[in-house]
Amino acid sequence: MSNKTGRAAREERERNLVLKHKYENRITTVRFGKESLDVSDWGNALARWTDYLKTLSEAKRAKDIYSLRIQHFDQKKELTEMLMISHLYFEMARMYDAHPKFHEESRKCLDQFVHFSANQPYQVVNSELMRKWLKKASFKNEAAFRLAYQQIFIQSKKCYVVTFCYGENDVVTHEFRQLKDWLLERHWGMKIVETYYRHSSIVVPKYEHHFAARYFSRLIIKPALLLFSKLVLPLIIK
Repeated sequence: MSNKTGRAAREERERNLVLKHKYENRITTVRFGKESLDVSDWGNALARWTDYLKTLSEAKRAKDIYSLRIQHFDQKKELTEMLMISHLYFEMARMYDAHPKFHEESRKCLDQFVHFSANQPYQVVNSELMRKWLKKASFKNEAAFRLAYQQIFIQSKKCYVVTFCYGENDVVTHEFRQLKDWLLERHWGMKIVETYYRHSSIVVPKYEHHFAARYFSRLIIKPALLLFSKLVLPLIIK
């Protein structure tokens, strides 16, 4: 019994040493995958990036590469790596999309891309990345990519201008989130939401600490939003 216990302990230590080595060299693995992608060696790129994600999954104690969650990461110290992870999932989704038999894998990668994009500081960057690809590329399963693009906004809790004026948990902020959901159910509404996120995500962080911007928001924008929420929103959202 003691021999079996000792052998199991040694094997566990060896596994941990191997994992430690792979984790310390994980960025090199990603770089090798990028070099393979640059020469159109998609098979090797996928293999390298899958190895990287498997290493992360094991180190973070996730079940598999599709079970990694933002909660597994320190969003202050590991934000850059989270952005990289989101882009790897997107690149893998594109490569899997090229072959119909791998469309399920592509969808899973897209789900991960959405998860690592929504409500993150780089959300708009990723939505712009996807918008440009949808505009210039021809996907085999285009519907899945468009759905993922919409999901980034649907899952987002951000409402930059209203949150700037009223805060994250105010009733008015909640009402405008409902308006966003209503707009996202309509094709033309999706365009409005896209435009709103593209510009407000730049303007609000840039001016949120300026005295003049805060004064203008209290004097003009905040009353206008409140008036809109009381008079117009009830007519739209019933």
